[in-house]
Amino acid sequence: MGCVKMASVMANITEIFSSLQGEGPHTGEPMTFVRFAGCALNCRWCDTEAAIKTDPTCRVETPPRSARFVEIQNPVSIKELNGQLAFFTDPAISITGGEPLEQVSFLEKWLPTVPEGKRILLETNGILHRELDLISKRIDIVSMDIKLPSSTGKRPCWDEHAKFISDSLRSGKEFYIKIVITSDTSTKDIQEAIKLISSSNRFIPVILQPASFTPRFTQGISSDAVESFARLCNSWLPNVTIMKQAHKELGIL
Repeated sequence: MGCVKMASVMANITEIFSSLQGEGPHTGEPMTFVRFAGCALNCRWCDTEAAIKTDPTCRVETPPRSARFVEIQNPVSIKELNGQLAFFTDPAISITGGEPLEQVSFLEKWLPTVPEGKRILLETNGILHRELDLISKRIDIVSMDIKLPSSTGKRPCWDEHAKFISDSLRSGKEFYIKIVITSDTSTKDIQEAIKLISSSNRFIPVILQPASFTPRFTQGISSDAVESFARLCNSWLPNVTIMKQAHKELGIL
């Protein structure tokens, strides 16, 4: 019984570091990033492959903003995580991954211990809506991905995405959607995403994000294709922007 209890209040974390947010409407804002390990999707363009699986150690930027790291053992307790975060002074924490909602039992217990005044941004694949409901009152910003099957090479997630959008809107939190586009992205999938968003709230901010190159993904998308998808989205949705990953462009963490 004691082992089960201990496991429920510990998490596998890949890294903790300070940087500028590189995606979405909060691009350029200083944040402390807590990257949770593990993701069931494993999209082919994923730029955080190290976070897909659990690693025996978590690297922590020490001191913050130094780009130097020390390693601590996984899994990490709430006390250990908060002890590390005490050295970070950024006004916001980005909970990212991997897929952090896969470790929601830890988030449920940890988030109430985060100091007041720290804004919490959740970056998620937009599939685990029940898990979101368990912690939404502790989140300030929900950054949801819509995973297009033609881009990810995985199964469609339209039903899960629809429920996640509904629950995010009901939470009343700041909410936006990010859609990664690649040379494989189909017009049909973009149309399906437009339909999905329009049926919930056509004014949700939407970011079209051209996929960045990774060691295993080198298929760039043409500027013509990006423009075509943007025009298609803008014909139905009034709040669509194109944004590349700023941290990749700037060469920062």
